[in-house]
Amino acid sequence: MAYRDERICEFFNSRTLMIVMGVVYVVVSLMAHQAAMASQSAIAPLFQEGDPWIAHPMWSYGANTLCVLGIIPLVVLLNKGYSFIREVTYVYGTIFLALQLAFPHLCVKWNPGSALCLLVVMVQLIMFSTYQRKEVAQKRVFLAFFLVSACSLYHYAFLALALPLLLGFLQMRAMNFRGFLAMIFGLITPFWLLLGVFVFKPELFSEPDLGFGIQMIQSRQLPILIAGIAAVALLTFVLSVLNLTKIISYRLQLRVYNSFYIILALFSVVMMLIDHNHLPVYLPLLTYALAIQIAQSFTIHTAMSRRWILLSLLFALCAASHAVYFYV
Repeated sequence: MAYRDERICEFFNSRTLMIVMGVVYVVVSLMAHQAAMASQSAIAPLFQEGDPWIAHPMWSYGANTLCVLGIIPLVVLLNKGYSFIREVTYVYGTIFLALQLAFPHLCVKWNPGSALCLLVVMVQLIMFSTYQRKEVAQKRVFLAFFLVSACSLYHYAFLALALPLLLGFLQMRAMNFRGFLAMIFGLITPFWLLLGVFVFKPELFSEPDLGFGIQMIQSRQLPILIAGIAAVALLTFVLSVLNLTKIISYRLQLRVYNSFYIILALFSVVMMLIDHNHLPVYLPLLTYALAIQIAQSFTIHTAMSRRWILLSLLFALCAASHAVYFYV
């Protein structure tokens, strides 16, 4: 019995299941997209305003799907390079895609949150390489904050990333006086360049709208969305605490890498409370943090030979969450 359970756990950890889930994500999200286009009342209320940058529905869906799928190989590369999850596993990719499908609002059309999450993983590749390397960190600090600032020209939510990234670089022990100067110059350079070529027009950029939108108050899916977010946040922080009891015995470098995911989860929850008119923008970051915590837990607590049952239950809940939006 234990041998069979172990083989099942190996399958859950495998790259094969992650690839299968990638195919499932594309098929199910495309079906959800078509259903949303056929019935505007199905899941569209949270996105009534649309996106002027990607107006065509199919291009909108395709761009979002590419962003979501692009996150997975980058996280695989990140973990291979820095081994913050010490065991070989790809379950984080499988879980992340399942969690995205659990909230149809994240996968039926373009969501800036998908690009936000993609940017975070890209910046992590830069940030993790600066661990205790103050002498070479300035260029990488500049690049990280330049990317954040440049993306904020599209959506202000990207600029909010500056705070968790600063905390992350401080944890990496990569910041000194020159590092802070590099951060400042990285943040102001994109705006400086726009001023230099005389294309800086304030009306091109979205302004923070921190009110609770009327369209969300009237949405029948709002209670389901809030309940789902609360469940994801609670599970993220419970697993973070449980995993810390084991991670605390790791060497300092791995502890620092893993602590950034707690910062990321806290950031996403706080921003959803502050900017609650744009919950879907910050939700992918929270699902990403949860996927990593689940992967940690799945590889740490190997004494539970039937832990795959809990993951199966999570997949079932994600499928139920996806389906319920179409019947409310």
